[in-house]
Amino acid sequence: MKVAFLGLGTMGAAMARNVLRGGHDLTLYNRTTARAAPLVQEGARLASSPADAAAGREILILMLSDDAAVDAVAGGPSGLLAGLSPGAVVVDMSTVDRGTALRTCESVEARGAAYVDAPVSGSRQPAVDGTLLIMAGGRAAALARARPVLDCMGRVKHVGPVGHGMAMKLVLATLGAHMVVGLGAGLVMGRKMGLGVPDMLDAIGSGAFASPIFAAKGAKIAARDFAADFRLALLHKDQALVLDTMNEVGAAVPTQAAIVALLEEALAMGLGDLDLCAVVKLFEARARL
Repeated sequence: MKVAFLGLGTMGAAMARNVLRGGHDLTLYNRTTARAAPLVQEGARLASSPADAAAGREILILMLSDDAAVDAVAGGPSGLLAGLSPGAVVVDMSTVDRGTALRTCESVEARGAAYVDAPVSGSRQPAVDGTLLIMAGGRAAALARARPVLDCMGRVKHVGPVGHGMAMKLVLATLGAHMVVGLGAGLVMGRKMGLGVPDMLDAIGSGAFASPIFAAKGAKIAARDFAADFRLALLHKDQALVLDTMNEVGAAVPTQAAIVALLEEALAMGLGDLDLCAVVKLFEARARL
């Protein structure tokens, strides 16, 4: 298929590569053009603007940092909407609020195209491996047209109409943050009592609390490997979005506000560009480890 991919961050670049390897005709757009160079060498075309990227494309994928970035790429005389062809499908895989998804959908449909919100669960390695969970909201017909492209990046789960993809992502995001923060806090408490990190991780992985996220992030903490698979700054952005949504729908809980506050403290320590599991460094500093 003729595909445009807009947004080549840590996740987006890996996802776009899998689309290209799936045999699709790929056009790229990224504000920092240097990030596109490896994919251009592999056969993709670099567009000069979002409108240029959208021209003549059947499927358009957005993988951007936040709602402001989505609005900036979509709007204006050189925006994606200006180059959008009738009958195309726009798939927003960014993590944004439901309001942004619904607003973008309205603008896309006004130009005779279709829209799917399809954020992902997973970090850098699943993006590289093409094993992301893709939570898609939208009409079944639009999703079916985009499936040959989405299948290159992971497993697709249709969760309902437009907006439900973003809603499901927020559910998983709050659960994941509680797990990572809890892991870091538990490991630091254990170290203060004389336990070794390998022994704690073995116990966690041997019982009812075993999970892929504890295994992956626990291994990184044990190795003191904080190279970013998913930056702590983006974790903060997502958790602030979760808290805003909880307040909006009347489902706020104290633990979510506490997590956002902890992540703000971690950002103030300069941890934003490290992996999200670097939140353990905040607890270590508090415990004077």
